[in-house]
Amino acid sequence: MFCCRTPGPLAWDTWRKNLSLGLLALIMAAPCAFAKELRIVTIDSAPFGFRGADGKPTGMIYEISNLIAEEAGFTYTNEILPYARTVHAVGSGDADFVIRYGNAELEDVAIQVARVLSLPTIVVGHPSTKFESLKDLHGKTVGVPRGGRFDDAFEADTAILKYPVADYAQTIKMVTAQRMDAGIGSSVGLYYNAHVLGIRKEQLGKPLVLSTQHFALHFSKKRENQETISALRNAVARLEKRNAIKKIVDKYLSAFDWDLTPKQVPSSAAPRQ
Repeated sequence: MFCCRTPGPLAWDTWRKNLSLGLLALIMAAPCAFAKELRIVTIDSAPFGFRGADGKPTGMIYEISNLIAEEAGFTYTNEILPYARTVHAVGSGDADFVIRYGNAELEDVAIQVARVLSLPTIVVGHPSTKFESLKDLHGKTVGVPRGGRFDDAFEADTAILKYPVADYAQTIKMVTAQRMDAGIGSSVGLYYNAHVLGIRKEQLGKPLVLSTQHFALHFSKKRENQETISALRNAVARLEKRNAIKKIVDKYLSAFDWDLTPKQVPSSAAPRQ
């Protein structure tokens, strides 16, 4: 006859310690992408990222960034920074990702994970003007936000008089006051600032659509993690399928038709906001 002896207290303690160590090793060996908090930065440019009247951060790209992180199953922080500083934050590893236009500097330090938002580049003037092509802008004064580069063909056309302006708000004010013939920029940037200024779409002319540029999610090479990147890429795809990203943009631009299609082949310019 066999008998089974119950382990003593010391044996039970040893067994529990070994089990705990084994579970800890298993957890540490598993991918940890979904356990960490993402650090997001958003460009400081209305309507993409700004502080509302209550002082709290908001904006369409601010909201979209947060939504993507949530959809992917991450906790996160999101800080609004000046345009140039977003590259430094991602490049240094202080931030995991930013959603914005790309450029050579950003490509050196970040991985483009997914296109998030397509923004038409337009030229808009006073209702009395009619622009069907770049040739119609020859000899005209067109406001260009400082630091902005929106379309290769426009930039190369020396017959167009390019006038530097501080921002989209100044562009809209000068166009409606007929102090310059037109302004160039993203449809979202121009139309949102018109909305904030109380300007109706009837007070602006029919836009000349030049090209389409893309806000993409750029992930820091210093923070690279394939599980995290895959989760974010899949989250963007699911949100696009549900039309969730466009709904956020529409919330900011309900009075304007911003989702426009260019008549010509898009240029390869990588513009700013």
